[in-house]
Amino acid sequence: MKNLNKKLKLFLLATIILSTNYTIAQQNFPHIKTFGFDYIRFQDNNGAFLDNLRWLANHHDWVVGTKGNWSSQGVDYLDALTYNTIKDENPNAKIMKYLPYHSIAPITQVWIEDWATNNGHNPEDLYYHYYYDTTINLANGNTLTIPGFGGGSAETLEESRLRVRWNGGWVGINPSSQAFREAFRELALYIVTLEGTIDVFAEGLFLDTFEGIVETGNWSSHLENTIEMKDIGTIEEIYTQVREDLVNSKNELESFLYQRTGNPNFRVQPNSADADYIYGLHSNLYNEQYRDDFMDLSIEFLVTTTTNLHRIPRFKQIYDDMDDGRKFFIRSQTNFAPPTEIPFRFIQFALTAHYLINHENAHFMYHYGNAGNYGGYPYGNPEPTHWHPNMEINIGVPIVKASADYWGITNTDRFYEFASGSDYQTLAREYTNALVIAQFGSGGWANIGNNPVTHQLDGEYYPLLDDNTNGPAVTSITLGQSEGVILLKSPVEILGINTEIENKIQIYPNPVKDVLTIANKEQAVIIYKIYNTTGQVVQSSSSFNTNQINISHLNSGIYFLKLISDKEEIAVKFIIE
Repeated sequence: MKNLNKKLKLFLLATIILSTNYTIAQQNFPHIKTFGFDYIRFQDNNGAFLDNLRWLANHHDWVVGTKGNWSSQGVDYLDALTYNTIKDENPNAKIMKYLPYHSIAPITQVWIEDWATNNGHNPEDLYYHYYYDTTINLANGNTLTIPGFGGGSAETLEESRLRVRWNGGWVGINPSSQAFREAFRELALYIVTLEGTIDVFAEGLFLDTFEGIVETGNWSSHLENTIEMKDIGTIEEIYTQVREDLVNSKNELESFLYQRTGNPNFRVQPNSADADYIYGLHSNLYNEQYRDDFMDLSIEFLVTTTTNLHRIPRFKQIYDDMDDGRKFFIRSQTNFAPPTEIPFRFIQFALTAHYLINHENAHFMYHYGNAGNYGGYPYGNPEPTHWHPNMEINIGVPIVKASADYWGITNTDRFYEFASGSDYQTLAREYTNALVIAQFGSGGWANIGNNPVTHQLDGEYYPLLDDNTNGPAVTSITLGQSEGVILLKSPVEILGINTEIENKIQIYPNPVKDVLTIANKEQAVIIYKIYNTTGQVVQSSSSFNTNQINISHLNSGIYFLKLISDKEEIAVKFIIE
């Protein structure tokens, strides 16, 4: 109870501090839910990893895959230092551990084989094995030939273990094996259990490249050549059986973790890597037949520099799925890592893509980098690569429009076609505080910004800039391919002011005519600014050493007073008669 009270106090303190910051109204950000991804190597960050963990706790609703120990130190687990740092900073932040599912890392192999041996299983019961010599295509473009045992050149069963396309040909899982299912369940429980405890757990488990074992065509692991599956029937019958085994293994794992953690909301999150995998390549796994089994899914690549017009229908499918209850973690990445400079309009293209399909069942992550840059740049520092400051600006909530949306239905708050041409289509969505627009074209790094088109707007808007300020009011916007823009309806300074914290300071009289008095001004306040409703600073002082402000020269109307100290910024609304 003492520890709980401590955490409650920390949470309340964090809430107060965050609520006084004009760009962060609360933890987490009120207009969008976010997560941090993926297996970040905090221990490699020169001792600053605790600060990075605290940063994550204050910026993401879910923290996914933090590594207390890198693989050379053994199977990763939920270490106490990571857990306590995150939870002490923000008890509401949820932690999800990471575990590849379709292939078995060498360190993981040792763990599950030891478990199998200690529990009466032959370690070979964990794997599929090739009967014939089989060549598979690796993700890096190379090939790998594995000898078969019985009908091939392997001299031992171990030599013939099935390999998968990813990770240079790691050994693949066998969801058809009950021994494997049991071993993997115990492994999963081990890594989600807090170090030194038996009853404290993470809130979720991220299963990476979940569907990899049932990839078909050139990416296939050729399950039809395995000792265990070759006699099932046709290739399609074999893959149908393995898909069913895969789904059942996931369900068993989920039920096991629900029970053992005592958390009915424990989240098992299969990662489908790409939206095209869900609705295209692996639609026979993620379809309606297994829909109830995959209500939680991750999309690793929603927007990249290769995103083109063909991705737009996926936005609609994702949104439809979320409307039907499916919950997504959705990540977009630039495909280029620092120090490469990414055009700001492409960054906003990724951000506006998130806002186009923002939904109560979606969590998002912006990722400045590529697939080899998951761990931040430098390793362990996620702030410059796993977040963009524009996400801190509260754009509000989607609003209903009378005109037709992308579905052709009127009076909804969903995204709609803003404009189109022979080589582009522009989507938009209106929020209470902003209009977000993304222009799709042929995709690709070389085409960013090409073929610009000028669009007329329905009034004045203020483009949000890279540093979270805004540009001057505009009545039109020019966008090229793979460019986006966040257009604020009011200047960002006014948008950021939180009028719900007026009791933090007391001013009188209000309405006022000549002199505004601040009843409880702290000595630390050294700057004040007064804004009108268009965001202009109409009066300010950088040497504020009194508790009264003469405003007699200002016109009647609504104004905002901002007090700035070295610790916080507080704003309050007042009226001049």
